[in-house]
Amino acid sequence: MSLTLEPPSHERLTALFDTPGPVPANTFEIALVLGGTVSSGAYTAGVMDFLIEALDAWTEARDGNDPTVPRHKSVIRVIAGTSGGGVNAATAARALAFEFPHVSRATPADMAAGNPFYDTWVNGLRLSELLATDDLDAPESAPVSLLNGKAIDRAASKLFVFAGTKPKARSYLSDPLRLILTLTNLNGIPYRIDFQTAQLAGATTVNLHQSYVNHADYVRFAVVYPGKDIALPRPDELVLGFGEARLPQAIDWTSFGEFACATAAFPLGFPPRRLTRPLDHYRYRVVSVPGDSEHPAAELLALVPDWEAIQKWASGGLPADYQFLAVDGGATDNEPIELARTALSGVSGRNPRDGMEANRGVMLIDPFAGAATMAPPPSITFPDLVQPLVGAVLQQTRYDTRDLLLATEPEVYSRYMISAMRDELSGDLALATAGLSAFIGFAADAFRRHDYLLGRKNCQDFLRDSFVLPEESPVFKNCLDGVSLPEYRFTDATGGYLPIIPLVGAARIPETLDP
Repeated sequence: MSLTLEPPSHERLTALFDTPGPVPANTFEIALVLGGTVSSGAYTAGVMDFLIEALDAWTEARDGNDPTVPRHKSVIRVIAGTSGGGVNAATAARALAFEFPHVSRATPADMAAGNPFYDTWVNGLRLSELLATDDLDAPESAPVSLLNGKAIDRAASKLFVFAGTKPKARSYLSDPLRLILTLTNLNGIPYRIDFQTAQLAGATTVNLHQSYVNHADYVRFAVVYPGKDIALPRPDELVLGFGEARLPQAIDWTSFGEFACATAAFPLGFPPRRLTRPLDHYRYRVVSVPGDSEHPAAELLALVPDWEAIQKWASGGLPADYQFLAVDGGATDNEPIELARTALSGVSGRNPRDGMEANRGVMLIDPFAGAATMAPPPSITFPDLVQPLVGAVLQQTRYDTRDLLLATEPEVYSRYMISAMRDELSGDLALATAGLSAFIGFAADAFRRHDYLLGRKNCQDFLRDSFVLPEESPVFKNCLDGVSLPEYRFTDATGGYLPIIPLVGAARIPETLDP
């Protein structure tokens, strides 16, 4: 396979990154963002389980022509995840092709084991397995992480052959579903910015440029569900399928599992992963340069890899496939909101925020949102500097301030957030898994189960009271005839609202928690 070194054309970049296409009438498009979690991924797993259950119940009633339910549509177009959130995103990619039991507090244990979210996070990933030493049994084995990575391998190998009780088609998934996992690329990719040429004495010409290495990486996938088709995927994505048909740019589920394990490979805690992807993917990284008074439109520019540096690193010609070591995506981007947002709006665009115009939105699932605490000033000795340094890096990658401001602004209907809430407690304080930088959850199944059920309850409350649009929104136009609106309406001092994902059938039964 030959590698093209020229940047993609402006027309090509615009088609890929800045042409999102119109939203169909009476439709709200969703981009899910699943943030970093460590063991608190059990909370995010519970949120995802209930979200799927609620969407299944509503769309099955609506598609079955039940006149008593709202008839607008919600479509999941993209799921972006990192760390434990990336594992949940990968789980969803596989599980959404199949039927499986949902897990409430009353669900029997044997039935709960058939739910891939619950089985991965509550029944699996136990501290006893993470502390086992069988990864050091071979004479030549040397430790590569503080914890045993074989437990992660076993969970991944089980998850990516999951086939549920039977196949299931879900009309609320886009065709294809886009999946984005963030990675911290330990090799990095060098990029080059050329400034100008300079003429030196003796008629020597030099090119002035600046190179830098980018370690904040991500990988895109297109998930093609049974009965669907993809004739031409993006050139910078890999394709996941479920049948025998050969898909372009296809990757098998075992190889995909390595990417899922890599996004959650907490630095030093879990083993890094050696990944392979087409080097050509790195030609498709762009920035949006703001316009000026003369040319107000933003301009899309491609980042250009430093091919010479890569060639030297590869000790010869440029490889078609790029191999690199990767660890937890949360070390460089713990909340990939921008990747998800621009998947809906385009890089230079914006999702409508006004309640009477909004038809696309980002839903952030983050267990830890809450009050922040500053670390005490460290003494200037090496042992005392380690924890503050790690903590500073992790905190700095958690949020972009503007993302939080938009998610909490009540008049912005393109950004929503679910976080842990229990009684009067929020964020870390509401979780059983938050201690020891969210590693304590691996110590007890009961901790992870508590947070799983809390995620389900919080999701139910969120869909009913927070994930809403004004009742007069065009999304609901001509979709409410015969519907008993008081069953769904949420009212506050500013007016009446209707849910974007109505609670129907079993999803209306109040969720309860373990003590």
